[in-house]
Amino acid sequence: MPNNRVFYASHGVAVGTQAGSATTVQGAQSVGITTNFNLEQAFQLGQLAIYDNMITDPTVEITVSKVLDGESTIYELATGGGSLVSTANTKSRVVVGVGSDTSEALTSTAAVTCTGIYISSLSYTFPVDGNFTEEVTFIGDNKSLSGSVSAPSDSGNMVARRQNLQVSGSTLPSEVSGKNLSSITISTDLGREAIYKLGQYAPYHRYVNFPIEITTEIAVTATTTDGVALDITGIDCDPTGLPPEQSISIEVCADSGNATHTFNLGNKNRLQSVNYTGGDTGGGNVEITYTYVTYNDLTISTT
Repeated sequence: MPNNRVFYASHGVAVGTQAGSATTVQGAQSVGITTNFNLEQAFQLGQLAIYDNMITDPTVEITVSKVLDGESTIYELATGGGSLVSTANTKSRVVVGVGSDTSEALTSTAAVTCTGIYISSLSYTFPVDGNFTEEVTFIGDNKSLSGSVSAPSDSGNMVARRQNLQVSGSTLPSEVSGKNLSSITISTDLGREAIYKLGQYAPYHRYVNFPIEITTEIAVTATTTDGVALDITGIDCDPTGLPPEQSISIEVCADSGNATHTFNLGNKNRLQSVNYTGGDTGGGNVEITYTYVTYNDLTISTT
């Protein structure tokens, strides 16, 4: 019988490098596909009607999210792992499969396969309430109505939550070290841009628009003030009292101690802003959010 709907148990997603095969994403939470045909119009003198409605740069974007667990991240499946710089030119393969809405496990009967597709943005969220998650967006220009996706394993790895953030194995900035962490978010947009050449319709490359900004937001439940002084009186060619560059790395132990995800942002992170909010008469707590910025330096690995 034909499907009456598509819901979480009747579709899945597989990700891999362009050179390899796609692997079903364990712990996938959502997948979305947007296809844009990017129209550009041409008109002519003496005629109100449109002369041509041209498709200039068709693109497909796929956004996949998953919980962090003992499995490889989407980023590692798509690139083989490593730093953003080393994987900047890596092409990926993403397959979205749809199966029967009455089956207990996915057996895809229809699928969309995107090859030669690139990672365009990354986001990792570590909240105090809820699961740790990863969200990756891909962009490309090849989408075929073919392929298949196997059902993920139902054995289940331990999903990472607040107790799985290994504070002792992480490197945190001085402003938040030893404080009551309530959330951490790492995000970046790679700013992919297409390069074209005469005689070819499709772009021959989508490059990362370096330098790329990488933002880390760390929120703490306040027990005192934000602890950040600002005094620019008398600052000259050798300023003092301003926030220094600092190292940040986040370690998440996700599979009963057997798998560790490491997010290393190098040693050039600098405090960009501090936001002290809450504690109003409604009874909420004060939360302080420290935002750090670095460029180009993010390495993701699972061991």
